[in-house]
Amino acid sequence: MYRRIICILVIVCMILTGCGVLKSKKNVEEVGRRLLKLTDYTCDVTMRVTNNRSTNLYKLKHFYKSPDKYRVEVLAPKELEGQVTIYSGSSSYIYHPRINQYLATENFSGSVEYNSFIGSFMNHIGKSDDIKISSEKEGNKELIVMEFEVPEPNSYMSIEKLWLDPEAAVPLKAVIYGKDGKASVEIYYNNFVYNPGLKDRDFEIIQ
Repeated sequence: MYRRIICILVIVCMILTGCGVLKSKKNVEEVGRRLLKLTDYTCDVTMRVTNNRSTNLYKLKHFYKSPDKYRVEVLAPKELEGQVTIYSGSSSYIYHPRINQYLATENFSGSVEYNSFIGSFMNHIGKSDDIKISSEKEGNKELIVMEFEVPEPNSYMSIEKLWLDPEAAVPLKAVIYGKDGKASVEIYYNNFVYNPGLKDRDFEIIQ
C-alpha cells in the first residue's frame, strides 16, 4: 500500500519539480522513505467537527500501530477529558472515566475518530482509484496536497484532503468534506513522531 502511495508521490512531484512548483525532489523522496518505513506513530490532534446544528472542537492524542491498531485519548473538552477509544483489528471499546469502565462500541471504522487518523488516510489512498495530487502554498511553504474519496461515503464524509510538508516529511492537516462539498471535519496534526516503538499492549484494555 505504502509503495503505491510513494510511486504516486514521486511521479507527480517530478512533474511539479520540473515545473518549478516544488523546490526539491529530495524532500519528496524523504516523505516517501518515511512512509515506507512507517510502522507506528503518535501525534497531537486538534479536530473541529461541524454538522447541521453545531461545531465542536476537540483536543486529542493519537496512537497508531500498523496495520489496524488505533488509540484515541481525549484531552478536551473538559466533559470528555480522559475518554479513551481503542480499536484493535476487529473490536473497539471506549473507556469512560466517570464510570471507570470500558464499553464495547460498533462501527469504529466508519467514525470520525477513525477517519481522522493518518493510518486510515493511507488505507483509503491505497484503495482509491482516483487520487488527485497537487501543491499549495501556505505562508512560505509549498505543501503536497492529496485528495481522494472515502471508501464508504456518507452525507458528512465523502471526500478527504491531506496536506503534507515535504521538508519536514510530516502531515500538517486534513479536511473531510460532505457530499454537499462543505467541510465537516478539520484536523490539524502536531508533534508527529514516526516509529516511537508502540507495543500491542498499548492497544489493550487495562482491567
